[in-house]
Amino acid sequence: MNRFYLKEEGLTSEEAREIERLLGDGALIIYPTDTLYAIGCRALDDAAVTRLREAKGREASKPLPVIAADLLQARSLASRWPPEAQRLADAFWPGPLTLVVPAAPTLPSSLLAGGSSVAVRVPASTVARTLALLAGPIVATSANASGERPCTTVDQAIAAFPAGLVAVDVGPLDGEPSTIVDLTSADGAFRILRPGRISRDLVHETLKA
Repeated sequence: MNRFYLKEEGLTSEEAREIERLLGDGALIIYPTDTLYAIGCRALDDAAVTRLREAKGREASKPLPVIAADLLQARSLASRWPPEAQRLADAFWPGPLTLVVPAAPTLPSSLLAGGSSVAVRVPASTVARTLALLAGPIVATSANASGERPCTTVDQAIAAFPAGLVAVDVGPLDGEPSTIVDLTSADGAFRILRPGRISRDLVHETLKA
């Protein structure tokens, strides 16, 4: 277990290089987002994504969401970036809003679960964005075995995933999940798949303005 305790000044350059190396080698990582602790890996590393699925017990039919460092990186994951996605990103990113958009053809099948869309967000967490900047887009699924309660501390997450991990510890977290909006319709329609910290009303107001 490689465990990094985040200080006020953030990761040192040495720590950042080590995490980048470990992720490049296919490691899984427990890390904080602006909601709860997530477990992830490099989203473009098919073998690592497959290991993450096995470790979490994630059903093969369920795609995995992704965290991006910034809007440019998020757009690189999409084959089409709807104007509605841009309006929501301008209003709420960085922040707890996940956008489901048509996936770029280069994304691994293990990530998309055979589908044609990808769920992506740029979080308010500087730690999560830094990881994505260091290693490319990062899978962002809750750090718990499928069907169990989300973990609010690194110790809980390590207990759920005891082997072969990297962990970044910032202390206890207890955030409300991100709001998920599906923007894959070609006619500009949208669906709120999961309500979260950003209310339905705010989403509707932003897209209908």
